[in-house]
Amino acid sequence: MTTTPPTAGPGAPHPGTAPPPATLDFDDPGFQADPWALYEHHRAHDPVHRSDALGGYAVFGYEHVREVLVSPRFSAYHPFRTSRRAFGPSMLDRDGDQHQRLRSAAAGPFRPRAVAGYAERIVAPLAGELLDELVAARAPDLVDVLARTLPFRVMCQVLGLPVEEAPWLAATLAPLVDYVDHGPTTLAEVTRRREELRERLQRARAGGARDGLLADLASDERLSPAEVVNTAVLLLAAGTETTAAGIANVLVALGTRPELYRRLRTEREGVPGVVAETLRHEPPLHVTLRFAAEDVTLGGVDVPAGAPVNAFLAAANRDPSVFPEPDRWDPLRRPRRAPLTFGAGRHVCLGSGLAVAELETVVNAVLDRVEALDVQEPAPRPAGRTFRAATPVRCSVRPAAGGAR
Repeated sequence: MTTTPPTAGPGAPHPGTAPPPATLDFDDPGFQADPWALYEHHRAHDPVHRSDALGGYAVFGYEHVREVLVSPRFSAYHPFRTSRRAFGPSMLDRDGDQHQRLRSAAAGPFRPRAVAGYAERIVAPLAGELLDELVAARAPDLVDVLARTLPFRVMCQVLGLPVEEAPWLAATLAPLVDYVDHGPTTLAEVTRRREELRERLQRARAGGARDGLLADLASDERLSPAEVVNTAVLLLAAGTETTAAGIANVLVALGTRPELYRRLRTEREGVPGVVAETLRHEPPLHVTLRFAAEDVTLGGVDVPAGAPVNAFLAAANRDPSVFPEPDRWDPLRRPRRAPLTFGAGRHVCLGSGLAVAELETVVNAVLDRVEALDVQEPAPRPAGRTFRAATPVRCSVRPAAGGAR
């Protein structure tokens, strides 16, 4: 596949070394709208930063971020971790044997052969059905509806729940995600909604459903009933929020590059590169949290045991020492080091393979059905706190002649 010279596109940082317009504060509107100049500034001048706003440390360069993710000197566990309060104790905040036990119990459906089956058996039909409706209506909000609807339908099928429950699951899960994302949702609201989710999943588990991940977890003797439900809640959240953002971001990237879009309709071998580069350039999750397991010196900065350490994955993904011309969106890029979009080490995202397969399947389904997907200007830039998606997206849709292939 050939393509026109890539450009920086939406979200590229500002050149120069002047202090950035945003501050390292999830509540700062400047940070929410465009953190890239801030990341660039810290990578160059303060890569391991003590942040009062975050109540701990922030790490920006690729090598330092990767060390935080893979080194046993940093731990995912803390008894009052925000995600633990939202989802309950899970593999996300366990280390050692406990983490491995929970992870291995859930790993089967996310192995490559199983993921390929999900893409063909679940994702493609669900994406096709939804897109057929949206394309027939020439829906100007096609990208938004697809992004917020499809991941929940897919996870219903993966878990073994009726697809009709997707809207309820989305509404019930939303306060938990907002809380983890440093939003204004109260812990009381999170607790109420989490218990509603648990009750629904417990009923499904007790009902003896034989198909789906929930049934697989329930049949695993290594897991307690509470661990079955907490794992299902975590996987539901992990399999929807970031995937929804990924769908929006990759379709905006294509919808603002009509020449590339036209070429991809006949040269589908370019789709994986488009997905991979968008995940590097505009990752759905910008930061993940660890805690110093002991007194650590990182990048010349002393980090005391127990201190929170925010590892900025997105900043690492645009480190120029690892990714030449990192602010340029280049679907032909073949990096020598793996981007840290899905983390690294023992806590690398369990569902990364399914997420990539889902994004590639969605892009192919859109290319099958839409001759031209023109995102209206000004195109939205991915924005948010830790989860970042391009929204709202308005586009003009020209159906492909003869419909889907």
